[in-house]
Amino acid sequence: MRSIFKFFIFLPVVVVSLIAALSVFAQEPIKLITPPDMHIDYQYRELNAPLDIAEELQSLREDITRQGLHFQIGYTAAMDFDINMITGLVPPPNLENLIKNQIDLQKVPKSLETTHYVELTQFDWREKQGSTGVRDQGACGSCWAFATHGALEGSYRVLTQGKNIDSSEQDTLDCSEAGDCNGGWWAFDYLVKMGSASEDEYPYKGLKDSCKLDVKRPYCAKRWSYITPTTVAELKKALYEKGPLAIAVIVTPLFQAYTSGVFDEHASGNVNHGVTLIGWDDERGAWLIKNSWGTGWGEKGYMWIKYGSNRIGYGAAWVNAGEN
Repeated sequence: MRSIFKFFIFLPVVVVSLIAALSVFAQEPIKLITPPDMHIDYQYRELNAPLDIAEELQSLREDITRQGLHFQIGYTAAMDFDINMITGLVPPPNLENLIKNQIDLQKVPKSLETTHYVELTQFDWREKQGSTGVRDQGACGSCWAFATHGALEGSYRVLTQGKNIDSSEQDTLDCSEAGDCNGGWWAFDYLVKMGSASEDEYPYKGLKDSCKLDVKRPYCAKRWSYITPTTVAELKKALYEKGPLAIAVIVTPLFQAYTSGVFDEHASGNVNHGVTLIGWDDERGAWLIKNSWGTGWGEKGYMWIKYGSNRIGYGAAWVNAGEN
């Protein structure tokens, strides 16, 4: 009898402890590509790199020399992950029809256009209050959501003369049905229909979860469309007039190890990654892109990439942001 009594005395304690343990497990921090405490010094990291990383960097530098390329590489945070884990853009099989239909839907008569491209040799939305900071998608192939939100946040900032927002990629990952951690495509239709919560209201987890319906979604897309043809001239015009763009690119091991300079690889094949286009420089002959791998890759999260390199600009899309 005493044993049974003790069991019932301690049962609540066991239950509470179990709930606490499960709560801690559920709140385990996401695995970011660039952890907050990472020492972002490429030279230092390479001096202390594991043998397999050191050998890969040596092989990649031989490729750079053999191909006559002109950028620098190093032990970036992205090299700690499999490429397929941190990319994930998957173009729809009927993309050409989707592009045509979306462009026809969003055509604006020239008489109603309010902005006109002024030809410039260089442009950077970071200097014009039109780009938000570098994000980190973690070990999840949700680049499609981050590029979508990079364009949304940039447009919002442009249209509000510098008001900074942090919209929720997790909201889009969970609820849009545009993709998951294994890949996806632009989710602007969801942002038109439902909008987006803020990052504070719906924080990023680095994995797909059940959709939260009971959150406020103050930000939205009013209109969006594709850019075609994706020539340098047309992309410049759209970037200047509409704000940062969601675009695709081919990510390779050289891209993954990029640290500085103008990336000028010319890989062929299918695009596999979404980034945000935020500027250009004709002297460099290159676009400026914002990635979603944190600041432990590239030039603190950014890259200069040669016009035409690795199919840069494929599937380019603009958005007009607003509020619900």
